[in-house]
Amino acid sequence: MDGIGYRTIRAEDRATVLELHCEINYASDTSWARELPYEAYRDKWMSTSQPGQFFESLLRSMDDPRTMAELAETEDGRTVGYLWVQFVDVPDYALTIAEICDIAVAREYRGRGFGLDLLRRIEDRAKRNGAGLLRSETGAENAASRSLHAKFGFETYRIGFEKRL
Repeated sequence: MDGIGYRTIRAEDRATVLELHCEINYASDTSWARELPYEAYRDKWMSTSQPGQFFESLLRSMDDPRTMAELAETEDGRTVGYLWVQFVDVPDYALTIAEICDIAVAREYRGRGFGLDLLRRIEDRAKRNGAGLLRSETGAENAASRSLHAKFGFETYRIGFEKRL
């Protein structure tokens, strides 16, 4: 979309990326996890080692030059969203998979086509990097994400199950 720029995620983007990541995790989590109000969910998650591990994993993945870890911003520096894609080579099948680890659009920009723009950007780079397959995951109850993926032509390939004990 016009007026949106992309740049590589940097260490100083940690807070922004983690806030967006937490929001999409909440939307994609199980119904029992979402029994907590978002703020309580966020406070708990942010108090664990998971945010640091997640962000360090993102930064480490950038050692592979094919990795996409980009922040989408308006001309005046407001965050529209971000994407993180890693490439996995499967030599036995002569296949490279572009795995979308994360894709998020900031609340105030949702429903305006930015998610599709991020997916188009990912697909274009995945093709240029030799990927034969684009893979992504979301929560079963994240209707917005499921709709976005379906609109972009993704098909369901795996279903996970979880039972609270």
